[in-house]
Amino acid sequence: MSPNSGASKSAALEAVGRILVNFQQLEHNLKLAARLGPLEGTLQKMQRDAKSRADRAATMTMGQAIGAWVAAANSEPMESGYTDDLFDATMQLTFTVGDASSREKRASALRTLLEARNRLIHGGLIAVNWDSSEDCARLIDDLGDLDRAIREQVVYFGTMLRAIGAIRPEHLERALAHGGVSPELATRVDDDA
Repeated sequence: MSPNSGASKSAALEAVGRILVNFQQLEHNLKLAARLGPLEGTLQKMQRDAKSRADRAATMTMGQAIGAWVAAANSEPMESGYTDDLFDATMQLTFTVGDASSREKRASALRTLLEARNRLIHGGLIAVNWDSSEDCARLIDDLGDLDRAIREQVVYFGTMLRAIGAIRPEHLERALAHGGVSPELATRVDDDA
């Protein structure tokens, strides 16, 4: 092994490490996004349902988290099937993320990333000739493209989750008092998948 191939191998391994960390960050964001979805009922019921979702999301694989987010993003406002409680206010909460076309583009991009991750982890790295500077350079180039695609999704989900996290109880109270949505809740996340 020449010193040059040792440097190439080291650079390729650093790129692999960076990709794996970025995939972990994306998976974490997807698990948080998988908690979203319509909720309906009294505040206590909605809190129980949200906690149950959070518990399920924590144990999801990346593929399951993608599926859960896609289902939540494509959910429509519910027809009220819940009987109003005479003594406790009932409410409904839904999230709408972009239009159908942008949601499908995002879902497709996520599925493509999942396939690339699975190929890489489940055998793709075995096929690399680590002693070849050319193979290492090709892997670094391929991982650079993959890294850009991962970062795009990480930024999107991070922005969306921060916007949702900025919602405060007083925003909800103001919206309920006015029978509609307060300006603070009308947060837009650009969706250019």
